Amino acid sequence: MIQMSRDRGVLFMLGAAHSLNHSLFLVLPPLLEKVSWDLNTSFQALGTIATVSFLIYGVGALVGGPLSDRLGGVKVLRLSMALAGASTLIFLVSGDLVTFSAGMFLMALWSSFYHPTANNLISRVFVANTAGAMGIHGAAGSVGQMFTPTVAYLIGTMIDWRLAFALFGALSIATALMLGRAPSSMDSPMRETPPLLEIFKIPNIWILILFNVIIGLFSRGIELFFPAFLSINRGFSGQLAAVSNSLILLFGVVGQLVGGAAADRYGSSKVIIASSLGAVASILLLLLAPLNAIGVIVFVVGYGISHFAHQPAMTALMGLVSPENLKGAAYGTMFFFAFGLGSVSTMIAGYLADAFNLEVAFWFMALFASMALIVSFAIQRRVKE
Repeated sequence: MIQMSRDRGVLFMLGAAHSLNHSLFLVLPPLLEKVSWDLNTSFQALGTIATVSFLIYGVGALVGGPLSDRLGGVKVLRLSMALAGASTLIFLVSGDLVTFSAGMFLMALWSSFYHPTANNLISRVFVANTAGAMGIHGAAGSVGQMFTPTVAYLIGTMIDWRLAFALFGALSIATALMLGRAPSSMDSPMRETPPLLEIFKIPNIWILILFNVIIGLFSRGIELFFPAFLSINRGFSGQLAAVSNSLILLFGVVGQLVGGAAADRYGSSKVIIASSLGAVASILLLLLAPLNAIGVIVFVVGYGISHFAHQPAMTALMGLVSPENLKGAAYGTMFFFAFGLGSVSTMIAGYLADAFNLEVAFWFMALFASMALIVSFAIQRRVKE
């Protein structure tokens, strides 16, 4: 009973940390127009900065994963949260694109250690129900994240967008202190850690990596440009667009919980197929529905559930195929391909938005969502659970 209570407490703390790790990047989308105007820059420039930030976010995971194997997960998590939060102080003095970029890049660097470390820790502690625990971790994160766009918008428009970043940075530092209460017994490093390149010898690892790259090629662009798409292409007010972004994360809570439970019961590959199908259908309905309001509602509900449902299933599947002494490195590699290489979508979407409009950018992301669906069927055939 004590063990179960302790593990749940750690999962709760990780959920809070997960929320803030993503929230640092969710401040910008609802304030994109305001930041663009205030810094006198284009969507393409901000999209490029976001792409580089996500690339750093992904590359850093290649360091964070193996580091958690060697030093222990809790130590690396605390370092990640504290320094990422401290990096937001740069925004308080940001008056040009160079300083803004420095804040984004440093924030991304320190944040990048989080995901492979947390997933590694969860896969070691919750062996019997890994996907379910991943789902709870993701859902707890989404509960916090869903308030971020609205809170950031209100602070950014009523006071200053710089303070919106600083608020979530301060909360990140507080969470790093809270993680110090995690039992020291959970922070045991691995005695031997093979070279990183050993990951690519894992059977069928490439099909999982390919899926994660394609997921990044549409999800990062949607995350950054959806509020602006609603404002510019669908006539929503800025506040309503921010609320809609928050509602995606609300339904993401449902997706995380359902996806995790279903993966433990029916298999991760089936959940990945179903979530990929739901993501494609949701994006197409957003673009093609005869009534804009209906398309947006269906997208918010359908994409929120479908996209987030794949996450606990994929992380559980990656942990299943990875050797024990390579789990941290494997999660780091997975995260690098999803957030690193996949992040070019924000730069491409920004270019398409400036050259044409955001409608064209979202068709670009629908194309990659369809490709992810095709690859999901290949995962079911290749990976045996």
